[in-house]
Amino acid sequence: MTEIGSLRSWRPEDATEILSAGWRNQTGAALQLDAPAEQWMLLADPSNDRPLACLRLVERLGLAPLPRYSYHLGQIVHAAAELGLFRAQPTLLLGNDHTGESELADLACAPELDASQQQAALAQLIHAALQRVAAQRGRYGRQLVLELAGPRDASGASPFWLGLGANFYSGDPVAAEAKLGEAWRSHLAAVLPRQTLYLSFLSAEAQAAVGQVGASGLVAAAAAASLGFADSSHVRIDDGGPVWGLRLD
Repeated sequence: MTEIGSLRSWRPEDATEILSAGWRNQTGAALQLDAPAEQWMLLADPSNDRPLACLRLVERLGLAPLPRYSYHLGQIVHAAAELGLFRAQPTLLLGNDHTGESELADLACAPELDASQQQAALAQLIHAALQRVAAQRGRYGRQLVLELAGPRDASGASPFWLGLGANFYSGDPVAAEAKLGEAWRSHLAAVLPRQTLYLSFLSAEAQAAVGQVGASGLVAAAAAASLGFADSSHVRIDDGGPVWGLRLD
């Protein structure tokens, strides 16, 4: 594995430096810089100790008081032999399947790094996170999950959100995340339907976006894939980006 920096502990001044440099996580949202310092893992430039990349390793997801929501991507088959009918319908079901699991969150890199450097930096950090989990196995869930950004158009709009969520909430989910922090999914999920949804009811653009990695998530996806992360048949509730997982058992 290519190493481009050195691991060190999180310092209060790192938040100030990252904020002033305009870092964004791979889903395009602002970093949750008020999260506990012990969650953060940081890669620094060995020559001047400046931050190069970061992530947060969250021990347990979705525990009280705020459950973690995602859509499970499944299917329902409609069959009637006498009519010659057999059709599989892809479906979405809102749920809390990752409750108690662990998460890699807030993957971000210094803007001046090119794509290959960003991928190497994130792969180094993810590898370090896996080593931490292995050393303290009882503190973490059965699976380590990673939410990846879904597709967005040139204006930043999500086809998946416009085809589904915007029918139930007229506001901007990105603004909701910036305002509410970690609580945004729970508040947003409260206005979304609990019934099984057929993908065929959505626009073609929304259907095509489901489970696809958007441009801002490609580097993180490549880094995670190199360490064994794969699709978990779940997608984000705002932009339909995939939720990947890695079994820890």
